[in-house]
Formats: sequence, C-alpha cells, structure tokens
Amino acid sequence: MSRRLRLGLAGAGISVALVLLMVTAIRAASTYYYTLPQFRALGPSEVGRPVKVNGTVGPGVQWDYQAEQLRFDVVAAAPASGSGSGATPASASSAANAGAAPLPVVYHGAEPDTFAPGISVVVSGRLQPSGTFVAEQVLVKCPSTYVAATSNG
Repeated sequence: MSRRLRLGLAGAGISVALVLLMVTAIRAASTYYYTLPQFRALGPSEVGRPVKVNGTVGPGVQWDYQAEQLRFDVVAAAPASGSGSGATPASASSAANAGAAPLPVVYHGAEPDTFAPGISVVVSGRLQPSGTFVAEQVLVKCPSTYVAATSNG
C-alpha cells in the first residue's frame, strides 16, 4: 500500500471520528427537557438514560451539609395563574395532586442559590430502577416577573 493511500485513509478516519464527536456533542447539548407529566408518561423506558425534567420543588427539602447531599421531590409545575406572583409551596403541592406523581430527587453537590420549595427547577440526571432520580445538575429557573416584598407597617 502506498504512503499516499495510507495518509488518505488515516485522514478519512480522523474526519469521520471528528464528525461523530461533533454530532454527539450537539445532541447532548440540545437535549430537550420533559415536564414531569411527560416524563412519567414515558414509563420505565427512561431508567438509566440521561434526561432533563422540569418541575417545581415540592415541600420537604432535606439538605445534609456534611455530605453535600440534597433530597427533594419535583412536582408538576403549577399552571400560570396570571397574577404574576409565581409558584408557592401551596400551589406546588396542589399541582402534584392534579398531575403526575412526585419525582424523588437526590443531588450531590453544593445547594443551589435561591433553592426552596415552590421554585421552578430543571434537573439533569438518570432515573434509577428504584424510582429515585439521581441528578447530576440542578438548575434553578429565575421567575419571569419580579414581585417586591410587601412591608408590614
């Protein structure tokens, strides 16, 4: 085999590898996230696959600062009420009762800023066979409107 042919084959192999790497990176970066009811509708087919789920942090957040472990439930996002007040813990729990079952989440890492019940989040990770979602990333979504605190007095 001539030297020119070997170089051509090596170049073609490297080009194919680069294209596959780019396609994989683009697909991973553009992963769509599911709402909690959509995710629950997929069923057990999503066990072990990387996925993003959007919802609201439910009541009962547990933070273990020594282990840097956060445990919480993601509940279905409350429908927009039009009042501009954002989600509250009460609306989060009512949304859970109206839609899909809560998704228990475990996250190892620093607790995100502004993390509290009623806040909208996107969790990225994998569903375990036990039904627990192990999050690799927790993104706290900013509210679309700002509501100033009211002063009492």
